[in-house]
Formats: sequence, C-alpha cells, structure tokens
Amino acid sequence: MTLALSPAQLSFLRSRAHPLEAGVQLGKAGATVGFLKVLDQALKREELVKIRLGRLVSIDLEAVAVQVKSTLVSKVGRKAVFYRPFAEPRLELPVT
Repeated sequence: MTLALSPAQLSFLRSRAHPLEAGVQLGKAGATVGFLKVLDQALKREELVKIRLGRLVSIDLEAVAVQVKSTLVSKVGRKAVFYRPFAEPRLELPVT
C-alpha cells in the first residue's frame, strides 16, 4: 500500500524529514524480518521515519515500503525517508 502523493506533498514531507535524525539503521544483512519489525514499530510511533543505509547495502527501498505498508518519500545518499499516516494524521499534507 503506497500512497499516491503529489510532488507538492512529497516536497512538504521532505522538508519535514530534513531535521530528523535517522532512527533506524539498515545493515549489510538487508531487510531482515527484524529490520522490518523495527521499521514498522518506528512508523507506529511517528508518521515520518528516516533510516540510514549501510555503506555496502544495495536494496529495493520501494519493496521495503510495500512490506511495511508505507510510502518511500525520498532517498538521498545513504538516507531514506518513509511515511505512513496515522488513522488521524498529525501531518496535514498540502491539498493538490
């Protein structure tokens, strides 16, 4: 389940994610069950989660987003941002 977000909404989420610290790290083991569980728990606490990728990690982040029922907002360098709205979203996305 990935949300279809407009460019304006993606830009808004990227701006909100910029000051965030990476709360989850993806190591060389890849997207293990343990990693997916930790990412899912982080998305239950916060709508927007930034992760750090290890130097030697090569992974399809879109597939990870599908597995944790979120949307990949951005990937820059070794950082990626995922978004999954709460039942009553805290972040009000711009309407487009």
